[in-house]
This record gives sequence, structure tokens and C-alpha cells, in this order.
Amino acid sequence: MERVLFVCTGNTCRSPMAEAIFNKKRTNERMSAKSAGVHAIDGIPMSEGSKQAVARHGMMESHQSRMLTEDLLNWADIILTLTTAHKQAVVSQFPDRAAQVHTLKEYVLDDAVTLDKIEELKHHLAQLELKRASFVAEHQQQIDKYNEEQSINNQKQLEEELLKQIEPHQRAIDRLEWDLPSLDIRDPFGGDDSIYEAAYQEIEEAVEKLIAKMERYQKGTN
Repeated sequence: MERVLFVCTGNTCRSPMAEAIFNKKRTNERMSAKSAGVHAIDGIPMSEGSKQAVARHGMMESHQSRMLTEDLLNWADIILTLTTAHKQAVVSQFPDRAAQVHTLKEYVLDDAVTLDKIEELKHHLAQLELKRASFVAEHQQQIDKYNEEQSINNQKQLEEELLKQIEPHQRAIDRLEWDLPSLDIRDPFGGDDSIYEAAYQEIEEAVEKLIAKMERYQKGTN
């Protein structure tokens, strides 16, 4: 694992900061980072706030935004997003890449209790979707019939039956999401220097953990 692709929304604030920090702090030349945006327009300069934030830490950037593409995904060993919403957007657009996609903060977590909760959350999310899909498949004829007839009472009855089946998983999901720390890095866009600096510090801390993890992986001690 050597090539990292950081992804945010427009590729002008958070992901280019992550790219710049990674490429400055990497411990060997095999490590490399690029960045992109799920809704980026090619060729937009890095935001002034991000540019000043990296400049305060000795980095001069002439970054130009770029849209997330299949070619960039093919280049990357791992895709790290700056928020859960970005992760969902990447997986939705490129479902075959799901195993490669994580949020940056999720990927570098090293707290065993939190990691266990994340795995439990993934389990309940998967079970909820499986039960939902199974219910729809099993009742498809009824669903089509009630929709055609605009039978609101029957539609409501089916919805209540589905909700009853998935309720235990939804309760567990709600509890776990409440307990878990945020895996998002706040968007500094439009903020003052202190907001951009806070985002920089948060990204830097995560990137340093990422590089350490990659070093262990390269040495076979992960």
C-alpha cells in the first residue's frame, strides 16, 4: 500500500490539504498522494484559506482541482474521504470500489472499543439493508398492486410490517451512531484563519497516523 487518494467535495479545501501534508511528511519516495472531489470542477485553484494554512506550515501549493475519475481510482491503493458523506458518494458512484474506500479518520482509528463499535454498526447496517431488500422482493406483487390501486391503508400496513422487522437493527444503529465519535473532518470553507488552521491540525494528526500505519504495512508489521 503506497498510493493514497484523498477525496472531498470540490477538491479545493480539505483533500488538497491532506495531499500536501501527506506528500510533505511521507517517509519514503514510494509513498504518494493525490486528491480529487466528488463534485469538483477541473482547474479551480485551492481555496485561499487552505493555501494560507499550508503556507503557514512551510508548503507552497499551486494545486488545481480535479473531478474523481476511474483513472484516479485505478491509480490508488486506497481511497480516503474526508467525511462519511463523501465515502457514501464514492461508493454509490463506484460500488465496485467499496472495499477500498474509508474515511480518513476511520482508517487511522486505533482504539479497540471504537473499532468494535464500528464493526457492530456495519453489521446492523448490512442486516437492515438485507432485510429491507428481502421484504421488498417477497412482497413486490402486493407493493405493485397497492401502488396501482393507490391503496394507502394497505401500503401503510406493509410499511409498518417492514419497520417492525428492521426495528431492532435501527435501534442498534441509532445507539451506535450516538456513541461513536465523528469520523468527519469539518469543512472550513468560508471560515476565518482559525477555522482553516483547526482543519489543518485535524487533517495533519490523521495523516501522521496514516503514514505510520503505511510504514508498518510496508514492513509487514501491520
